[in-house]
Amino acid sequence: MTLYNLTLIDNDLGEQFNIGYFSTREIADATARDYLKNVRGFCEYNCGCSITEKEAVGSKAPVDVFIVFGWNGYESDIVESDLYATEALARRRLAEMKSEYDREEWCVDRFRVDARKWQEGFVRV
Repeated sequence: MTLYNLTLIDNDLGEQFNIGYFSTREIADATARDYLKNVRGFCEYNCGCSITEKEAVGSKAPVDVFIVFGWNGYESDIVESDLYATEALARRRLAEMKSEYDREEWCVDRFRVDARKWQEGFVRV
């Protein structure tokens, strides 16, 4: 199944916020418009968005998807896996990625399809 990943970007600082994975481009677009108009930080600063297609492995219509992230230091040199419909598939890929990439930190993250994972907005200090 094709899902649409919405990432909002603080264009001045280059900070990226993974908002979630959506079942249609229309839902992702509407969510981006809402954030850029109404959510603290995103509506106050020079922010934009990126919507990219990602395939979910293992199911035609998952409710949740899982993704593996690996990084060094303060979230630098990030690698990420495909999306998986089950945590077991993602954990299997985690084991493979640990032998493919030299990263200090690893996680398997869960996203509910069509849900907003990053909801609180942001402030600059």
